Amino acid sequence: MALKIMLVDDQPPRAAILERALIDEGHEILCRLTSAAGLAEKVSSSNPDVVIVDMDAPDRDTLESMALVQRDMPRPMVMFCNQDDEDLVVAALRAGVSAYVAGETDLTRVRGVMRVATARFREYQALREELEQTREALAERKIIERAKGLLMQRRRLNEQDAYSTLRRQAMNTGQPLVQVARSVLDYAELLKAQG
Repeated sequence: MALKIMLVDDQPPRAAILERALIDEGHEILCRLTSAAGLAEKVSSSNPDVVIVDMDAPDRDTLESMALVQRDMPRPMVMFCNQDDEDLVVAALRAGVSAYVAGETDLTRVRGVMRVATARFREYQALREELEQTREALAERKIIERAKGLLMQRRRLNEQDAYSTLRRQAMNTGQPLVQVARSVLDYAELLKAQG
């Protein structure tokens, strides 16, 4: 699968060799940068499928720029780095790097590294989305439980009747159950503020 790639490399001769290898693999190089300064803006404007960072020793600013991209516009990121420093590997992974390759850039391994990075990124994104959905469902469940508790207290209903009341209102108004529960809680807060 051909990918649109942004290449960040602080050594133009090495970048040219990597760019040629990527083009030979059928990928498109959208742009080639010599530093990660303004990386988030450049990613936003060119929208690459993958960002490759090839540097001897990425600095803190480079890692922060990569973290900004992952926070705002997540995508697979591959880092080729001459340093095999555990602290740097951990920092790169925290910044959102999908694959970290230490040592000289081995052009014969680029295809495999790209596949691993994109697969790992997709897996991570799926887990992240699942976690977010779970958090949302839990938050909604808490709102519904609070509204049920309020109905049980104020109307002296048992739990099943309180839940049935909320469901009936949701069906009658065509609103989601959580929205009805929010309305009940908002109304109770309004009454409390007036009293």
